[in-house]
Amino acid sequence: MIPFIAKVYSWNESRNAGNRKTNLDGASRDYLLNPHFMTDITTNATYGSNLKYSENFLDRREGLSSLIINKTPAQIITYANTVATSNTITLKIHPHNNPDKTAVSTVIQWANIVLADRYNPNPGNHCWVVYLEGAFKRKEVLVNNSIEDIMGLVRGNATTSTFTSVHNFFSHNYELTNNIM
Repeated sequence: MIPFIAKVYSWNESRNAGNRKTNLDGASRDYLLNPHFMTDITTNATYGSNLKYSENFLDRREGLSSLIINKTPAQIITYANTVATSNTITLKIHPHNNPDKTAVSTVIQWANIVLADRYNPNPGNHCWVVYLEGAFKRKEVLVNNSIEDIMGLVRGNATTSTFTSVHNFFSHNYELTNNIM
């Protein structure tokens, strides 16, 4: 499973309504998304896919967001069936989310990356990354990497595999067979 960059046309969430919402009038926003957090993927004839996205599937109390993205279900399955060469990546995280402070190289499990969003003042060199650090610890950090950099770090020399249980992250078997340490 590897993350991918998608144009998100609509992001409706129960958690912070309005924070990531985009309009369906043609406006979109690029996000790095992780198929590990997706379920209920269906075809959207106009845009690509409708899906449910969990920002913390480890916390059963977390509500699911509804997204409309520019990738088809077949493309999402291809990303889900692709294996990265490593379980970890090194991100350059700015202390206290201050881009003026020297970034610190920090190793994290890429499978725990929920999403990455461009940093508006400098989108080519920085982005916001949300990742999980345990079941109840969700971190949002400013990194000295673009979303394309992060995607490249995870992909490395990725290869396609046969991964069958993509969309049922609430089942016990899924967590056992796809737990990346």
